[in-house]
Amino acid sequence: MFLFPLVSTGLSSLISGSMIARYLGHRGSVVISLFCLFVSFFSSVLIWIEVCLGSSETYIDLFGSWFTVGSFNVSWTVYIDLYSAHMLLTVTSVSTAVHCYAVVYMRSDPHLNLFLSYLSLFTFFMLVLVCSESLINMLVGWEGIGVCSYLLIGYYSHRLSATKSAQKAILVNRVSDGLLLWGIVMIWWHTGSLEYDIILLSEVPYVSTFLSLAIMIGAMGKSAQILFHVWLADAMEGPTPVSALIHAATLVTSGVYVMARLSPFYDDLIIVVGSLTALMAGIFGFFQSDLKRVIAFSTCSQLGYMMVSIGLGEHGADAAMCHLMTHASFKAALFLAAGVIIMAAAGNQHMGRYGGLSASHCSLYCFVTLLIGCLCLMGLPETSGFYSKETIINLSYVFFNPLADYAHTLLVIAAFITCTYTVKLFIQSFFYDFSGNDYSVSSASPNTSMLIFVAFTILLLDIVAKIWVGTNLLSGILFFVPWGVKTLPVGLMLAGFLTATAAVYPGNSSMALSLVRFNATRWGFDQLYARTLVLLVLDWGRIT
Repeated sequence: MFLFPLVSTGLSSLISGSMIARYLGHRGSVVISLFCLFVSFFSSVLIWIEVCLGSSETYIDLFGSWFTVGSFNVSWTVYIDLYSAHMLLTVTSVSTAVHCYAVVYMRSDPHLNLFLSYLSLFTFFMLVLVCSESLINMLVGWEGIGVCSYLLIGYYSHRLSATKSAQKAILVNRVSDGLLLWGIVMIWWHTGSLEYDIILLSEVPYVSTFLSLAIMIGAMGKSAQILFHVWLADAMEGPTPVSALIHAATLVTSGVYVMARLSPFYDDLIIVVGSLTALMAGIFGFFQSDLKRVIAFSTCSQLGYMMVSIGLGEHGADAAMCHLMTHASFKAALFLAAGVIIMAAAGNQHMGRYGGLSASHCSLYCFVTLLIGCLCLMGLPETSGFYSKETIINLSYVFFNPLADYAHTLLVIAAFITCTYTVKLFIQSFFYDFSGNDYSVSSASPNTSMLIFVAFTILLLDIVAKIWVGTNLLSGILFFVPWGVKTLPVGLMLAGFLTATAAVYPGNSSMALSLVRFNATRWGFDQLYARTLVLLVLDWGRIT
């Protein structure tokens, strides 16, 4: 049972991407892929019940020694504990929903077999990452999802923008992955082992600042933190199912998972990085006009919350994992609903050209799904997003560290901005008509199975999050937070709603337009890198 998620996803990718798919056809590949993913999901549910509710961690030695160098022996061992079980449930549930959605969204694509193979392979490597016992096994899954993300983002290879975005994603991640590998080598040098348990019991987390910095930068690249965030928005060039899978529970959350595993390595710097990322991405999301890019920057902002939580003591890693799970559920719902809206608007992603979609044939299921996802993202009381995000904000308030006070302020401001651009997104998609009365939209058939599964995932992870937060995090520490501090994010949510409805954009003054232009270009990070690092590398290549 414990190997079913890995075996089923690997088998799905192998069959869909092999010569057998030529004889099975699209329908046969779809049936096999969905069957394997459902087997993986139900196996993950049973594993979660056994490990989390039964409190039984599991070690499985697959085939003994992998390779040996001197006295250093590496074996393939599957290790499933509390963190791994939660990640298994999250990854397989979201991936199954995305596979169901991709069957409808990509039904006219002539290479549907190959696309499903890429999705299944991506899921397989993510499961390898979360089920690894040591850093060397984790690195196999880490590099595997990096290669698969390149294939998926650049799937539309006939489009130059998609090819450039795929190259940008993998090149930016090469920088951080190189430092991560350097940090892993230094850990082995000091401990002689790469197993998580041995590393955390040793003194290596406190050996050098450079070691902690290398591991942190390695995670910052995959999780799109500040300075490494430039690839995230361009990754939206891939199909919508790819965006949902990458930004919900797989690629971008892998860095958070590794940091939660190695939480003693990090010091106050991660609090600064996470809080700045949350604020920066919120500002970028407000000034974007592309529907998928707004949701992408909201992902980057929520990842900043998780990074801050990692640096907030022993409860911080639990809070980060809790927010990771809840965020995966409603962010997948947001992306899949956005895909239905884009289909209804004849492939148009510019929110300023939408209009009257609620009066068109865009499904009511899509309307409700987007509404639920937006409410969870804003943190409406009694939603899963409220419980997980509110916990991180309150932990930053009670944590005894001067930097945590500044982080609390930035996170509260980011929560206000999140509410503003989320309401703006919803209103522009369904209520305001910016494109005139003659704008017509085509009908989009509702993917009922996808929506039912996403709704089930939201409810399931909502229950799990409330149980985890109530039992592990809220037992004493957060009851000392003043009432005004606890209710401040809710008040800012209402303020963000009023701000978004009062004015979609600032006034027409030259200063306001300059501010809009500066934020819409994402503070010029892409231009800065293009004129410094990229030109330097190209000149070096020309000379050599």
